[in-house]
Amino acid sequence: MKQPELGRKILELRKQKGLTQEELVEQCNINVRTIQRIEAGEVTPRSFTLKTILNVLGEDLENLRESDSSISETFNLKDVGFSIFYIKLAWICGIIYFLSGFVEFAVDYARFQEDELIISKAAYISMKFIVMLAYIYFLWGFVLSGKIFNNYLLKIGAFFLIGTAILFYGYDMASLYFVGFYTEYVMATQSIFFGIGSFIFGLALMKLKEPLGKIPEIAGGFEVVSGILFILVFMAWLGVFFLIPLVILKIILLYKIQELVKDSTAESPNN
Repeated sequence: MKQPELGRKILELRKQKGLTQEELVEQCNINVRTIQRIEAGEVTPRSFTLKTILNVLGEDLENLRESDSSISETFNLKDVGFSIFYIKLAWICGIIYFLSGFVEFAVDYARFQEDELIISKAAYISMKFIVMLAYIYFLWGFVLSGKIFNNYLLKIGAFFLIGTAILFYGYDMASLYFVGFYTEYVMATQSIFFGIGSFIFGLALMKLKEPLGKIPEIAGGFEVVSGILFILVFMAWLGVFFLIPLVILKIILLYKIQELVKDSTAESPNN
């Protein structure tokens, strides 16, 4: 049984037992906010938490047989077990990308705005290569998530952004050894490509609201707005400010996907 039906069922069972939320949490030894969010349909509880709640309410998990079919509808279980490790690796790469991005920004600002390469060419290429790989694998986590949730738009958006990253990171490294195009043209083209990918990616993230709650909706909204700003080019500087909270939200989202998928495979009779 998936949300919000699960939350309504728990609310119904609690009222039948004549328990308040505070009385229920005392017996379950969980946070009252957790019960509130479960009953409101905002989050799907972990298997252990759900079993604990149902045990107190006198309901057997086996009686909620709809959960089996809902898991099959929500997830592509054939690939889930294989993907959990790689999704975990993806959000770790997201953290690496987030932290190394500050260094990259400082070095690129000096190179393209002040016409000064403040580190050696070898160090610059190494830095770019590490950031590019971290970013690509960070996005690969969303490719896998798109496959798991049957969200084809998420895969398209992620692949578009991966292609854009390879193209322009490759140009940044190669342009150290030849006279490149006018910087303004390259940056404008990169901004448009990145904006298009972000717009598609943001719309896809918002489609994950039902299984994952508010975070994909918020992250998707940030991504769409950021994408529009980058497409406009002259507003790209404002889109950059969205990237910090956006990357953090996407890291959290991948972690939530990892945990949700892990719990779902534990509950599924096919695994």
